[in-house]
Amino acid sequence: MSLPKTMNAKKWAYLGGVALLAGAWTVNSGIHIFPETITVSPNDPQVAQTTVVAPPPSQQAAPQVIRKHTVVAGDTLTGIAQQYNIDVDTLVAANPGINDLIHPGDQLIILPNKGVMYEVNSGDTLWDIAHTYGVQLDTIKSVNGKDSDTVAVGEKLFIPGARWARADTSVSRASASRFMWPTKGEISSPFGWRWGRLHAGVDIANDIGTHVMAARAGRVIWAGWRGGYGYAVMIDHGGGYVSLYGHLDDYFVERGQYVRAGQRIASMGSTGNSTGPHLHFEVQKDGEPVDPMGMLP
Repeated sequence: MSLPKTMNAKKWAYLGGVALLAGAWTVNSGIHIFPETITVSPNDPQVAQTTVVAPPPSQQAAPQVIRKHTVVAGDTLTGIAQQYNIDVDTLVAANPGINDLIHPGDQLIILPNKGVMYEVNSGDTLWDIAHTYGVQLDTIKSVNGKDSDTVAVGEKLFIPGARWARADTSVSRASASRFMWPTKGEISSPFGWRWGRLHAGVDIANDIGTHVMAARAGRVIWAGWRGGYGYAVMIDHGGGYVSLYGHLDDYFVERGQYVRAGQRIASMGSTGNSTGPHLHFEVQKDGEPVDPMGMLP
């Protein structure tokens, strides 16, 4: 028995006259469609005669499909929400501006489950959106069919599980402070020029082993020895922003890992070109260092 050419199948198992397909197709819309069980003849010589019990429907993943509902006479928001097994807040979040006075012929967006539709604003990054709504970045990418971390102004994203109370929040405004303090201590050396060279960050002094946290959500792009910085971690936050944490005693992340704001990533140390235990904290915008003090609360 040959596989259908159009299916691009990943893994087939022939058991008791039933062929089970593990995996899913992704169509152009980015929605993941999980295939149904396919029945073949039990007399097929390629099929082992073994009894298989199919998983109950409750264990099968529901397709993430965004639908439209055309309002008819007698419809109410509560009734429509119940019809699609979502709550009224989710329905309202997906259709800004609607209220109880819906009319026949109105078109409503129906989300596949609880969550919100978010329209990307200027200055937003996917990392900021994920952090603001408390949803994993990879989850947002998956349900929206995205294969990169870039977003465009005006792009609409479904944020599964997000609370409607934050649906009208601009992520850019919600992240006004942009960065949080990466550790505790005293500023021992500020950003600026001295002795003919730029000190491209701020030094925060404290004891060896003091916790160092990610100053903003993002993806780790460096974790290891970095010349005069000693052990260092670098995080890409999107929008051209990168943060660097230097002179570490130890670090607890690896390249490619996504981290949330405030997550412990390292311990303060005195490695590299250092005269005492401290954290060297840098913020870069489009590859150029900027004063972190202007980015911190």
